[in-house]
Amino acid sequence: MLKISISAATVLLGCLLSISAQPVVPGSDAARATFGHDGEMNFSDGPGSLSVSRFELRSVLSKPISPMDGLTILPFFEYEATALDFNDTPADFPIGDEDLHSLNLSAFAISMREGSPWIYGGWARAELATDFEDVGEDDFTFDLGGGAGYRFNEKFTLGFGAVVLNLNGDTRFFPGIGFDWMVNDQVRIGLYGPTFIAAYSFDENWLFSLRGDSGGGIWNIDDADGRSHSIDLSSYRLGVYASRRLSGNLWLTAGAGATVGNDIRLTEPNGDRLFKEDMDTGLFGQITLRMKVW
Repeated sequence: MLKISISAATVLLGCLLSISAQPVVPGSDAARATFGHDGEMNFSDGPGSLSVSRFELRSVLSKPISPMDGLTILPFFEYEATALDFNDTPADFPIGDEDLHSLNLSAFAISMREGSPWIYGGWARAELATDFEDVGEDDFTFDLGGGAGYRFNEKFTLGFGAVVLNLNGDTRFFPGIGFDWMVNDQVRIGLYGPTFIAAYSFDENWLFSLRGDSGGGIWNIDDADGRSHSIDLSSYRLGVYASRRLSGNLWLTAGAGATVGNDIRLTEPNGDRLFKEDMDTGLFGQITLRMKVW
């Protein structure tokens, strides 16, 4: 699944991870399991709707690796299952219900020198995104990215970066910016690529946040005639979240809100569009079990 905006956020996160292991920073978990459901999103231009269910499992593969002074490497594994359920679509609608899967291995490197305010990050990922009907070269993608951050003081860091996605197919380039601001001991605000978080820590066991981040993805499928196509689902989730420490570094997070900017497309592997359907705003809910550090 080519999560474009999350890729950009990951690169920028690489610039920030070396200065923070706080739970509010997206992607900082050592491991997490998430189940989420996006309720019916009605089609804007005709009959029909789409609901999406997803399960995600993500984990660091090892403790941070330091091959040399000032350099840290973090390898990750991620699996995600996504079910697309269409309702009341016309007979000629080109996409049916699908059970889609994504497996990826990624790593990013962080460089930070003692006494320097600059932080540098690099990121690479190999991914299989498919319906598993007939796995071929179109189901694999390879992505690269890089970024830098400047730490103005102990409370504020500004970052920027860019990613190049799908190096072996419909290649795309996305720049991004971000910041991390620790307002005080209880409030933290950040923009990590397209992910925005404003969080309030009630005490050491509770964390509440307002969050906006992207959803969807791109998967390769084969149609009834065996031709390779891609499903491209885009949405943006705006929600409120509550996190509770269960024990030690184990946290439970629940969130709910609205999905906006929703659309689904059917494309050729080279990016040529075959079909697009815009969708109205929907509602979502999700629950996550998170391990903050090793």
